[in-house]
Amino acid sequence: MERIVLGSGIGPLMFLVYINELAAILDRYCIKIKLFADDAKLYVQIVNGLNIVQLQQAIDALHG
Repeated sequence: MERIVLGSGIGPLMFLVYINELAAILDRYCIKIKLFADDAKLYVQIVNGLNIVQLQQAIDALHG
């Protein structure tokens, strides 16, 4: 009988490392994040130009 294995054994661990780093980076820029399973939602209130700059800096930090 053939056994079918989906994904990898280390895949879930790597996902957790990635998500924890994502949350830590966004926290530095005071951006709220809600996590559920493999979904992430970001929340930020834009009140003035400083908030826009802060959001852009967080996106740049995630990209780089």
